[in-house]
Amino acid sequence: MRNGKVVDFDLVGVKTGEAAVLVFAFDTKTKTVTLVREYMPASHKVLWGVAAGLIEEKHGHDPYLAAQHELEEECHLTGGEWIPLSNASTAMDKYALTKIHAYLVLDPEPAVNPKPLDEEEDIEIVSGVTIDEIMEYIANGEMNLVGGWGCMLAISKLRELNLI
Repeated sequence: MRNGKVVDFDLVGVKTGEAAVLVFAFDTKTKTVTLVREYMPASHKVLWGVAAGLIEEKHGHDPYLAAQHELEEECHLTGGEWIPLSNASTAMDKYALTKIHAYLVLDPEPAVNPKPLDEEEDIEIVSGVTIDEIMEYIANGEMNLVGGWGCMLAISKLRELNLI
């Protein structure tokens, strides 16, 4: 620690990698977002979120490739204009080893033959979600923390781009 004290911390990580991605999928014509409702085992609740997942060996440890894969798998969307939402990966939290890469994708299209969900996932895809609804989900604790953080970054970028 900065004061020279040595302490022992319990850190949390994942077995398959040290980083993850999240994707905020925005339709510029309707000004709406595609979100997911997903069972969260830690809270034992179904919460709102964005497409997200780990960066794994099958992605060649490439965050952009992992983000594309997750968007197709979890939202059945592909393509679009991709915009990174941060200059570097961001620590998930104080005790988590996982770092997050966040992306905004504008106008993705429906995937013709989307990748299947992972075996342990229970996800419902919800299109047409408004920014006001997202803010309500965040404020009411109906969205997971990482998804809420990603949404706030994306909403800020959309305002910067004059898209909302």
